[in-house]
Amino acid sequence: MSWRVVHVTNVDQMSLHLDSLKVKRGDDELKIPLSDIFSIIIEDLTCKLTGRLIVELSKHNILVLLCGQEHLPETQLLPVSGHFGQHKRMRQQLKWSEDKKGVLWKKIVSQKIFNQVKVMERQKIEQPRINRLLNLMSEVEDFDYTNCEAQAAKIYFNSFFDDHFYRSNTQIIENAALNYGYSIFHAAIARTIVAKGLIPGIGIFHRGERNPFNLASDIIEPFRPIVDAFVLERPPEEFLTKEYRLNLINLLHSRISIDGKLQTVIRAIDIFVGSIVDYFSAEKGDKKLKLPGTHKLVFHEL
Repeated sequence: MSWRVVHVTNVDQMSLHLDSLKVKRGDDELKIPLSDIFSIIIEDLTCKLTGRLIVELSKHNILVLLCGQEHLPETQLLPVSGHFGQHKRMRQQLKWSEDKKGVLWKKIVSQKIFNQVKVMERQKIEQPRINRLLNLMSEVEDFDYTNCEAQAAKIYFNSFFDDHFYRSNTQIIENAALNYGYSIFHAAIARTIVAKGLIPGIGIFHRGERNPFNLASDIIEPFRPIVDAFVLERPPEEFLTKEYRLNLINLLHSRISIDGKLQTVIRAIDIFVGSIVDYFSAEKGDKKLKLPGTHKLVFHEL
């Protein structure tokens, strides 16, 4: 399984050399086997990519993110097809039952709240606040009709920040860090969805008409607390430095619990998406689901 995340800054050109990515800067060259690469994050707006390289990156289902001037991902390259049984998978996905979608969304929201509780415990938040989230977790219904997710989020973020903190305020440095980390995770999930032969625009709960990755917006929810935990434990300073952005990118190599084992986030995403396919395919799908947990979260060290 591919694992390497390539971060590109201050590079002249990227091209294909046999079955490797060739990165060139001046007289220096670096070659990386395509089979090792999970994703490439390009922050250099002047870097040149050859068409032949782009085609091979697509064939290898390598996620490519191009960032804008503020270093946030702006463009994502994904292959047109990524699975040998893609047509069959798509037809199956279009028939996913609404009842099963409702149950799955309940489990996703419950797991997200559980993972938020574990972050609160790491931060030694007072027990009454934690208990409020645990109560909300037990009250989640199919499709979360009572919006326990939003209620939990308000208590959760207010436990760490003052009353002037709003997630919608992009000028707050912590929000910039959270958004950067979420964007990386969202893109990694979208890449895996395509690799599994699913339609990324058709979600379980999210139905945004202008969102081509509704399914990724669903699946990311229990993974968000990983980014939260890092930003809380290692808060950014006045701006997101290159080193800090690299740490956020490398959260994909952090280890979390899934299916009774510690796995990297990259591997956990693959397992979780695969279990969703199995969940909708099996008669008793609940037993097929494998949800990611943060109770044994270990950050990747550069």
